[in-house]
Amino acid sequence: MTDLGLLAVWVCVLGAGLVTVVVSRRLGLATTYARDLLHVGAGVWVFGWPWWHRPVVPIAIVMSALVLTAAVPILAKRIAAFARFRDSVSGGDERYLGVCLYVVSFAALTSVGLLLRPFPAAAGLFALSLGDGLGGFAGRRFGRLGYRTPWGKKKTLEGSVVVALASGLGCQLATRLFDATLPITSLVVLGTLSAVAEALAPKTGDNLFVPVVVWCAAEVLS
Repeated sequence: MTDLGLLAVWVCVLGAGLVTVVVSRRLGLATTYARDLLHVGAGVWVFGWPWWHRPVVPIAIVMSALVLTAAVPILAKRIAAFARFRDSVSGGDERYLGVCLYVVSFAALTSVGLLLRPFPAAAGLFALSLGDGLGGFAGRRFGRLGYRTPWGKKKTLEGSVVVALASGLGCQLATRLFDATLPITSLVVLGTLSAVAEALAPKTGDNLFVPVVVWCAAEVLS
């Protein structure tokens, strides 16, 4: 398939994902879980990296997504669809800035991964989407042992454990996708660093801290 064909496919996938999140919220899914759904689902983007022939089109996609995401608060004042999306993924202790930082991470690491080395960048994004996403869900749904840093929002030990496990599995998945080889000890280190970064990040900052920390560590370990 050509890059233009892939462009059409990914535009449809993106549109379907956003509609799913908005519809799920309107059907009664709590905002925080709708956000987790978007968080985890966005990870599918990395699976498409090996299919692109040139980096210019996928990089253009993520940069366009970044601009559009940043413009949502302004567009929401005039267009109801944008307001529904904003309200579906933000509210309470979940600020829209976190969504913007999430897309910043995807735009930056997609560019780095496709122009330089794909594995470390993919590891960072899988830690963000799978680790942070599933960890947040597990912490809110099953967490009992809570803790908080002075500058962050409340976390749970159970959620942090899931962040570590899911991030480690995500990094292992990245090795399979991009023919990298890491010992199990390195995967444990990456998962642990992801959990620590998520725990210590300031409010809304985990969407930036987690992928950057894991990306840097993966660059060193691989």
